[in-house]
Amino acid sequence: MKRLLASVATTALALGGLLVATAAPASAHSGGPVADCQSLKVDLWAYAPGNGLTVVVDGTTLEPRSFDGHFKKTYELDPTQDHTWSVAVDASDNSRYDKSWKGSTTACEAPEEESPVQVGVYVYPKLDAGRPAAWENSGPQKIVASDEVALPEKPWDKTWLVAPLDLEAVREVAKTIEPDVTTEDLCTAWGVQQDLVDLPGGLDDLPTDIRYSPDGKHLGDFPAGTLIAWDHQDLANLFPEGACDTPEPVDEPVVAPATPVVPTAVEVCGAELTERNLPAESAQFRYTATAEGVVAEPKDASVEFSTETAGLGYVVAEDGRSALFPIADLLPSEEACALVPGTIEAVCQGDVPYLGYAVALPEGVTVDEENPLTITFLHPTGGEDYVVSDQALSGTLLWPGASAEEPKQWPGFVRNEDGSYTETEGNYAWTRDGVQVLFEVNPSYSTVVSYPPATSACANPPVAPVAAEDVPAPGQASGPALATTGATVAGAAAFAALLVGGGALVFWLRRRVQS
Repeated sequence: MKRLLASVATTALALGGLLVATAAPASAHSGGPVADCQSLKVDLWAYAPGNGLTVVVDGTTLEPRSFDGHFKKTYELDPTQDHTWSVAVDASDNSRYDKSWKGSTTACEAPEEESPVQVGVYVYPKLDAGRPAAWENSGPQKIVASDEVALPEKPWDKTWLVAPLDLEAVREVAKTIEPDVTTEDLCTAWGVQQDLVDLPGGLDDLPTDIRYSPDGKHLGDFPAGTLIAWDHQDLANLFPEGACDTPEPVDEPVVAPATPVVPTAVEVCGAELTERNLPAESAQFRYTATAEGVVAEPKDASVEFSTETAGLGYVVAEDGRSALFPIADLLPSEEACALVPGTIEAVCQGDVPYLGYAVALPEGVTVDEENPLTITFLHPTGGEDYVVSDQALSGTLLWPGASAEEPKQWPGFVRNEDGSYTETEGNYAWTRDGVQVLFEVNPSYSTVVSYPPATSACANPPVAPVAAEDVPAPGQASGPALATTGATVAGAAAFAALLVGGGALVFWLRRRVQS
């Protein structure tokens, strides 16, 4: 009996365990969908094999499929739109375990946008070209570029740096700091500073100029708390590859024709060209006084001489870079400056030949010297002239080669030891056949003066020897050493009548000049 009860109990327990084992999966069906504005998540587990699944979003069936035991998947939703959805499970073990869910989502709320921050890019000449770019090594800075960006999560990663920089844009800005800057300078001696800042006024608050100062009083400092990050580099690092090998651009000048001003003429005879005769320097031309005249030169390559220049009297050089106004066209004419002659002729005082003369200055000409006249006997064949200077405007001059004192001399003769004279080709013999005599102050006048005729008592020495003291024969006469200005009182009286007419002329001309 006990064995029978034990068998029955064992069988009952076995059947009960089988029933429990069979019912366990159905009773453990778990999971379901979870939806938000961005996604629909479906997570199902503890199902028997062969279950059916349908997922529908906004009326579109996404999952007509089956799954075994466990299913997990996330469906992305457009966060800017509202959505409807449904999920249905057709359980394989028993229809009473079928399950369905449905719902809707609302579009996500847009996050508030953060205000952008600013990037300012500044170029500068380095104080020491051999040292790296740095705040303490920066000369005057000028802004060359700017931008607005979202605030980086890690500003010191420097993902906000602006690069590459345009060479031409940098060159234009750099010239406002150093007008003669070259590409080589930019690539070897310049730096760039980039600043990430958060300014209340945005880009409008970025300074255009920044200057480092050792005393801390910098120009263009950012307001406290607005500087987020910064960076210094040599400018060449931020140029495109090969930019530093670009040839220096050549600016072709725009050439404009211009006309120089005519110089002021010299009005006084004998005066020289001075600065007072030059036109005032203009934006186009500078003027220089030279021995040849007045030179006009364009001040730069953008100026060329107009076609009217030659018509004014200028002679333009072949290269077109200068023009000469000849000095001959600026000085008074020879006719206007010629001396006014009075009586000029050869005369004798006793037996001595003289040149008697009277000249006057042209109207308007004055001189500061008491004896301004130079008298020159011009050699007819190019030999040495006979010149006497510091003479009055009228008077007498001992003839070249003559002597009024013992032993007397006459041109073209030499005195022998016995007191006789021998004719010679020396001792100014060339003055006996009519000689050109030039009278000069600043103006000049010349005329031919004839030596007294041979029959004149003063023309030649006496024929017979003169018994006198033994005087050595003179050598060849030489110009001024033989000159004696004026004459003896007796000689002057004898010549006075000859010069009455010439003296009257000089007196009249002088009175006219002084009046």
